[in-house]
Amino acid sequence: MNMNLAESGSGARPPSPLRRRLRALTACAALVVPLVACEDPADRSVLLGDRLLAVGEMDAAIAEYKLAQRQHGDAEEIMLRLGHAYAVRGDVDEALAHYEALAENERYRHQIAADLVALATDARERGASENMARSVQPLLEWGLGYVPADLLLSLARHHARDGDHTRALSLYLAVLGEEDEPGPALFYETGRAYSSLGGCDRALPYFEQYVGMASRRAAEYDAARFHYGNCLFVSADEDRASGRPASAIQKLEAMVALGVPRTLLADAHFLRGEMYLSIGNNESALEAYQRVLDLNPSRTGAMVREAEQRIRQIRFGFESG
Repeated sequence: MNMNLAESGSGARPPSPLRRRLRALTACAALVVPLVACEDPADRSVLLGDRLLAVGEMDAAIAEYKLAQRQHGDAEEIMLRLGHAYAVRGDVDEALAHYEALAENERYRHQIAADLVALATDARERGASENMARSVQPLLEWGLGYVPADLLLSLARHHARDGDHTRALSLYLAVLGEEDEPGPALFYETGRAYSSLGGCDRALPYFEQYVGMASRRAAEYDAARFHYGNCLFVSADEDRASGRPASAIQKLEAMVALGVPRTLLADAHFLRGEMYLSIGNNESALEAYQRVLDLNPSRTGAMVREAEQRIRQIRFGFESG
């Protein structure tokens, strides 16, 4: 399933998903049994409601369904019609309230899902992201397969904007699993979700994939390089603390080649020196410490003094202080 990550268009606005479904119902109106054939007043109200709904008279249709509800109680077919009518009208709260009573009956799930997806899509097109999220929440509880991948992506972005990176991440990963050829933006956003949750090590392959795919003119390209470099440094420092110098060196070399964040480059070179020194590679350690000095031409700061001391120790012996 492929998605268009950019939402754009020109010319006349196409009818919303709910309006398209309503037009389909209009074509079926002629098939409704004539009201005179219905002796049960509740049945008469249901059939009249169906006719009114088919021609777009939502409020009148809802009134007829409610009349039938008063006579027959919360019968499933009546609740289904009420939920659908409210969904067509764009009333998220009422649609969800009526569909909630039917949620456990799997026989209705695909019909309910079609309505709620259409309702969520309509809300997204209007910029009502909260309504979009509320519309699909019951479907997520049933399983991600009820929600199209493009809507999952919009929902992931909604949660990311709200700072709920745990929910966002699960949805980004679900979309990646659906996509045959994911675009670069999806890799970047997945990496950001991981890094926002403190998982820089897991974010790295997604940032790397993005940097390798994206155009340098992409809006998020510089930001992606920054976050990639920052995560390389953070993950390398975690490797250092865990006694994995080889892994730390590999990440630090990638970071200094990337060249960002600039504010961490001196720290990265110093840490490179420490890691090379720990494995006995004095030549590479010396080069790394010298880079610290090159980046600090004024020769000020505690790290500069430590780098100078390491250089003296390598050149003249580790007994010097």
